[in-house]
Amino acid sequence: MNSEKMISELGRALGIDLKFSDAGVCGVMFDNDEIILERHEDQLYLIAELGPASAREDAYKRLLTANYLGLECGQGTVGIDKNREEFVLHRLLDGEMDYVVFEKILATFVQTVRYWKEWLAEPKPMVENNARIQHLPSGSLKI
Repeated sequence: MNSEKMISELGRALGIDLKFSDAGVCGVMFDNDEIILERHEDQLYLIAELGPASAREDAYKRLLTANYLGLECGQGTVGIDKNREEFVLHRLLDGEMDYVVFEKILATFVQTVRYWKEWLAEPKPMVENNARIQHLPSGSLKI
């Protein structure tokens, strides 16, 4: 994957200059949602914090269920950053893809981040009413 090219194209689409830092990291804000793009050789990670994980054992079952085959995580994975005590969604992109595919994956990732941030902010009503989640054949969410 040519992650430099993907980031450059994304910057053009957003009307900003985007580049990876020397550490291979680039952050992009979509409204109030920060998406970190981190490259490792030919792979690109999409990473976003979802909210505090401290004292949130009530959310574990729902998040683990959502992780199953990535069906409710836009083919990503929710985990806990143990150093920051934050729930984090990440998705690994590997292999060649064109920019249009990358943009669709990124858009789904941002939608997924927004869904889980909202769910974590108000877990009780959302746990009881999962009707808002619609599974798609591609394993992404329609929100």
